[in-house]
This record gives sequence, structure tokens and C-alpha cells, in this order.
Amino acid sequence: MARQNLPVTDMSRAGVSLKGALSSAVADGHAFGYSSRRQIRLVNAGASARTVTVVMPGQVDGKELPDQLYPLAAGADLLVPPFPPIYRRAEDDTVWINYDSPADIQVAVYELPA
Repeated sequence: MARQNLPVTDMSRAGVSLKGALSSAVADGHAFGYSSRRQIRLVNAGASARTVTVVMPGQVDGKELPDQLYPLAAGADLLVPPFPPIYRRAEDDTVWINYDSPADIQVAVYELPA
């Protein structure tokens, strides 16, 4: 199985329903197209703690940049603000999300209005 692209839910100034926008985590991770207005929502619907990783591509002075880890306690529901451009993979203009285990994790991408 390959990394899967996440759909993006556009937000309006009137707001957006959070129901139905979530996708189940997958073993090979997700990707979404980069935009400085896109934020992610991470939900752990399970009884065990999980960790979601946003991959930091590239190097500085020959050193790998550290990934951004989001520990999620059981039942956690976390909204992560938009990422700076350094998270964008230059080769395909995406941001990558990995999961320590896809069990019980759901994720959504929301695009904030301009």
C-alpha cells in the first residue's frame, strides 16, 4: 500500500461542520498538498496513547531536520495550526504524516479562508 492523499475541507467564514471530514489513518501514512492556510485535526478514538509524526523534509548543513511529533493521549482531539513552508516537500509540494500505529487515529485537513 502506498501513502494516501488526504482530502482538503474548505472552511468558510461561516464555519465548517467537523462531522464527516475525518479520514482513518493508514499504515503507509498520508500526504496533503501544502498551503500556508491548511491545518490538520488529529483524533485518537482509542484507549491507548498514539504518536502522529509530521515529517520534516530536508537538511541544514548536512544534518537531518527533526520531525514534528504529536503525542495523542487516549481520546485526544487536537487541532494543529498551519505549517510553515519548511514542512513542504519540494519534489511534490506535499506535507507527509506518519503514524506509530494507524489503529483508532483519524485525521482531517482544513483550508482556512483567505
